[in-house]
Amino acid sequence: MSRARVAAALALSCALTLGACSSGTPVIELSQVAGASGTPVPTETVTVTEIDRQTVTAMTTVVATATVVATPTVTVTAPAAPTLTTSTVFNRPVALADCTSLVMDVRLLDRMSLSGNAAALQLDLMAQHLARLGANGPPPGLDAPSYYGRLASLGLFARAASDEARASSPVAASRYAVIRQETGVLLALVNGALSTTFTLPAPPPRPTPTTTR
Repeated sequence: MSRARVAAALALSCALTLGACSSGTPVIELSQVAGASGTPVPTETVTVTEIDRQTVTAMTTVVATATVVATPTVTVTAPAAPTLTTSTVFNRPVALADCTSLVMDVRLLDRMSLSGNAAALQLDLMAQHLARLGANGPPPGLDAPSYYGRLASLGLFARAASDEARASSPVAASRYAVIRQETGVLLALVNGALSTTFTLPAPPPRPTPTTTR
């Protein structure tokens, strides 16, 4: 048959054209090109109506990690305010003996030259007697802080005067004059509280400075 012979003589060439229509459905056109005889071959159009579409849904799981830092809590408890209490009970016989010793200390120091070891030793003894009074309770009716403060100050001065007398310093005499005066004030306070009569001897006469003409 002539159609079969023409088909055998032709160099069959197929071109694949892929287009897209307005509806989104792809159209495939298959065209046959004429051979040497120039006989045209009708065009055949194949329309693909079914499209296999697969939708892939990707799901991502996000794991959030939270780091919690614990903050330590410090509770500060303030200690109770200290209160001044006197636990030592006043011992009257001991206090009377120590006050008598103070009077004797002053009597002996008034007769000494406040220079050298003898005066230094007596001033040390006076400091010890003042410390013993401080170790005893305050006499009834006296303000404890004021009483103890006066005894502590006198003790410091007596020890300092002892060191100065041992070094033969002239400051020992002037310091002793202050000690003697304040000891009289202390004994007057004790007399008022205990109804006693402690008194210091009259101070020794001061040497009168001589002038030369």
